[in-house]
Amino acid sequence: MANASLLHRRAARLLPEVIKTSGIVLDDEGQRQLASMLFSMRRRSSGSVAFRISGQTIAAMGDDPLSYLRKARWARAGRDGCGNPVGYRPWHYAVLPVREALGDAPASMPVFFSSKDDGKGWVIVVPAERLAIYAWCDGGIHSG
Repeated sequence: MANASLLHRRAARLLPEVIKTSGIVLDDEGQRQLASMLFSMRRRSSGSVAFRISGQTIAAMGDDPLSYLRKARWARAGRDGCGNPVGYRPWHYAVLPVREALGDAPASMPVFFSSKDDGKGWVIVVPAERLAIYAWCDGGIHSG
């Protein structure tokens, strides 16, 4: 069984270099599923991996995450660690309503997203939650 550190290191290859992460967000079941996704013979054709964004990256994003993410156009490496890194399209943002804002909590939350050049993978960054999510679908869904 792969450990969380190895899973994090392998999965993070597909994230742009400027998005530093400190680990993956998994429960025991999620770790088993991720292990099966990361090793090429058993890789699922769709799924997602959630990463904890490092404090260094959150601080670097500051009050303007979109400007920071404009530099995030290339993954660290190819999917298997070899070959050319995947490219990402320009970044966009959306403001999502927060269902239950409590006290001084905001009633909305900005999220930032980009897709791989081939349209088969996406990175979603949620600075307020310190999350980066990589999702993929190697099947028939393509973004335009």
